[in-house]
Amino acid sequence: MSELAVLLEKVPHQIMCGTVHKEIHNIVIHSDAVECGDLFVCLKGYRQDGHRYIRQAVQCGATAILVQEWDEIMAYPELTVILVSDTRAALANIAHVFYGYPARKLLTVGITGTKGKTTTAWMAVQILRIAGMRVGYIGTLGTDCGNGLCEGDNTTPESLFIAETMAEMVKNHCQVAVVEASSQGLKMHRLDGIHFDIGVYLNLAVDHIGPGEHQDMKEYASCKAMLFRQSMIGICNAQDPYTEYMVRSSTCREMTYFSTDSDRQQDCAAQTQTAKRELVHATKCRKIRREHTLGMQFLIPEYDHEPFEIPIPGIFNVENALAAAVICRKLGVGAACIRKGLRHSVIPGRMENISIRDSYSIFIDYAHNALALDHILRTLREYHPGRLICLFGCGGNRARDRRYSMGETSGRLADLSIVTSDNPRYEDPDSIIEDILVGMRKSGGKYIRITDRREAIAYTLSIALPGDIILLAGKGHETYQEIQGKKYPMDERCIVYEQRKIQDEGLLCQYHSRYLT
Repeated sequence: MSELAVLLEKVPHQIMCGTVHKEIHNIVIHSDAVECGDLFVCLKGYRQDGHRYIRQAVQCGATAILVQEWDEIMAYPELTVILVSDTRAALANIAHVFYGYPARKLLTVGITGTKGKTTTAWMAVQILRIAGMRVGYIGTLGTDCGNGLCEGDNTTPESLFIAETMAEMVKNHCQVAVVEASSQGLKMHRLDGIHFDIGVYLNLAVDHIGPGEHQDMKEYASCKAMLFRQSMIGICNAQDPYTEYMVRSSTCREMTYFSTDSDRQQDCAAQTQTAKRELVHATKCRKIRREHTLGMQFLIPEYDHEPFEIPIPGIFNVENALAAAVICRKLGVGAACIRKGLRHSVIPGRMENISIRDSYSIFIDYAHNALALDHILRTLREYHPGRLICLFGCGGNRARDRRYSMGETSGRLADLSIVTSDNPRYEDPDSIIEDILVGMRKSGGKYIRITDRREAIAYTLSIALPGDIILLAGKGHETYQEIQGKKYPMDERCIVYEQRKIQDEGLLCQYHSRYLT
């Protein structure tokens, strides 16, 4: 409970009616959750506008309303109405005051980039925990306040939820909070109120451009760059072409570059020496394959001369590992703990290897656009599989262009594509598949269409041969399938294990003959 006047101390505002000298029991952004004595904050989103629900919030007992539009006098006794220029920006500041500035009681790490946020963040979390620290996490995988991972809806949730979650981390004696900072989260002020101890920039690629996201690459990049204006220490990828743009307006007191590209290392070394900035680089990167595990090995000469390993394929994951290593080094972790943490890193749904047998390999990944799918299929191809089989679908109520490009990408890079359903949401799964097949047919690649995802996975396992690499793309860490507004349980790991058990018991896979062509 806090006095409204205290919550508004650092927020430019105008009192439209009522008084600010009253106690606020809770801050609420959904009108149906309002209770007596609450402050209801009206947020404007792409599809919804909280200003439309003021009457409902008042009827539920709201004692104060925070708005950014007010063109009528509402005759509600005892109601306080506060006008601000942007309710999202105001909410972030108010929320952190309400919960006692929890970010100030934690070492905070913010990670942004088109690709690799989740992998880098979770690697850092695992290293820090091996080093004996209590660590909280907010990101695509959900939230962890130090007592277990819970599923979430957004990579970077609303500022109110972030402040509440960080307060819970403090309560659970966490020392560090690792946060995935999406461009949308930065743009919509969800991370306002936090001055990060460490800000990390990984990369920028064409994505998230369109209605409800970003107008163009310029706006996309400018939103990413916001992170370095609210961080004390900056860590950035020397190889990325947008890096100099990101650091141009930085207010970080120091900057560390990381790189796996030997050509860029020399250029960056000269630049960092002039600017008194640090460079950390990986050398002697090589692919490793042990039994059914694919991974990478590399050296970090700035740390020591023993090799580091990650059980995840791809040079881009070496970049993620380097970023995680630099984060942890800045937080006082030694090379031995970093090495151990990386060696045992498992990131749910991010090139996650499913251990079932030695004869072929199965990976689950969240890749749900052509860029990510292209990246992963090219990486897996480097391990010389007998066949590269890609099972994927596309989400409903999303841009149709993504379906064409994903179909073309898989058809071009995989030996066999199994086209199936993802999260159809409110669309017809077969209509989505038809869009995918437009691109698939253009590529000339071999494919099989199986609408039911469970059946598709069962069929894929039934035709797997020794040496094959199978990629189950699109769902990643998700343990559900969303159909007509309802989430049905679907964990691809469980489906794989169930089907392998059926095969091991010698039962004929009912899907094999049905789809074999």
